[in-house]
Amino acid sequence: MNITRLNIYYYFLIRRGMCIGKQDVTLQIGLIRRLFSYALLVVFIFLVYYFMQPNSNKLIFKAFRDCVFPKLLPLKGQHKEFWYSFTNITKQCNGLPEYNALDIRPAPNRAEVKYIALPNKKEQLTMVTLGIGHDVKAEIRLKELYPNIDFHGSDPSNEINRDLYENKLGGKYYQYAVSGEKGMKNSRVYREEYKEEITEHVGAEYFLKNFVRKDRVDILWIDIEGNEFSFLEQIHNGGTIDKEGIKICQINVELHKDLLEKPEGEMEKFHDFIFKILEDGKYISINPYFVEYLKYRFIRLFLVNVGDNECTNLYLK
Repeated sequence: MNITRLNIYYYFLIRRGMCIGKQDVTLQIGLIRRLFSYALLVVFIFLVYYFMQPNSNKLIFKAFRDCVFPKLLPLKGQHKEFWYSFTNITKQCNGLPEYNALDIRPAPNRAEVKYIALPNKKEQLTMVTLGIGHDVKAEIRLKELYPNIDFHGSDPSNEINRDLYENKLGGKYYQYAVSGEKGMKNSRVYREEYKEEITEHVGAEYFLKNFVRKDRVDILWIDIEGNEFSFLEQIHNGGTIDKEGIKICQINVELHKDLLEKPEGEMEKFHDFIFKILEDGKYISINPYFVEYLKYRFIRLFLVNVGDNECTNLYLK
């Protein structure tokens, strides 16, 4: 075989190898394209499935609003009628099927029943009591239901309250009146009976941020005898507590009127508060209760935050 024939032979061998190599590369590219197409399809199906699933948070709030709002709308602007009628005209909204996603339990104390939505997984919870009032029976019941709780309690009177909250309950006590802003202001303080006194107030957001030091308060109980409205104004979207990034997952609160010597339009504030939570899309109200005691009239609310994912991930089934 001469050199020319050898060159031609090698030339065809090289060409054949190049064709085989090109075929392999083409097959590999085709395989990669098919795998990429399958991956895109899987991602697309997942996204369609995810976004078409009903959002439990929004469904619960929608059910609450659809039931409550039409009943309250005719009373908009009628503050006195709204105050006295609220619990009665909304009572049929207390047992909505959507609320079954919450494991709600009662926690009675000496004179009332508070409510708690238990978490769906083991996690250390933070609870805050504002206004101890010589009574931690409900907190002790709560501790029996769910032991993993850090308790923080504040009351301007340390007589009895400190001992109850720290020694009997095992929590942390603070001697302050907590309300909308700091300063020396009127408070109704329980010392065997309620008396109006000038006490040191701490702003709500300051107390939660600098004393409790938690971004999420799981359970908040408020009984601060007339100062609750200045606190509640801050939990709305855009309120001071909301701006601080502090989440409050559930609240038991007593809303009073005409307790202090100079009433501050509490019925109007209650009216505005309810319509604002209907607008916010964050809190629902369950089991409101109207109390008549001697000359006093007040309302107890249990509020659950269904607008914040960190709360609902923990408390919705």
